[in-house]
Amino acid sequence: MSNRARAVAVLIAVLIAGCLIGILGFHEWAESYGWGHDALSGRRPDVESRFAQRLELSPEQQKQLKEILAESRRQIDATRAEMGKKFDEIRADTNTRIAAILTGEQKKKFEQLLKEADVHGRPDRDDEDHGRSSDH
Repeated sequence: MSNRARAVAVLIAVLIAGCLIGILGFHEWAESYGWGHDALSGRRPDVESRFAQRLELSPEQQKQLKEILAESRRQIDATRAEMGKKFDEIRADTNTRIAAILTGEQKKKFEQLLKEADVHGRPDRDDEDHGRSSDH
């Protein structure tokens, strides 16, 4: 085996070892914060179970905690939905105002930029045009 091949093999081995150490380190960190496998799967940690265990809640307290957290989740979800609508309104107004100051050729480029933004970041929404219409 040539020196170059050995160097490549060592480099690959070091990279693989680094990845494994990183994965194991993250797993240990997640476990230490009570996330367990949830952190690795992308799910939220089970707050209810963690609170019940660490606070040594009675069954009645666990029931009350579950109700409190469920109501909180409903309120947070409703607030996020309202905020999302408001953000969409602001974005649509902004796009309309920008389009109003552009020339015809600039408007075409602006429309393309908005399409690219949708592809790369914002989800498409069929029910709204976000201030973009063909007459801009």
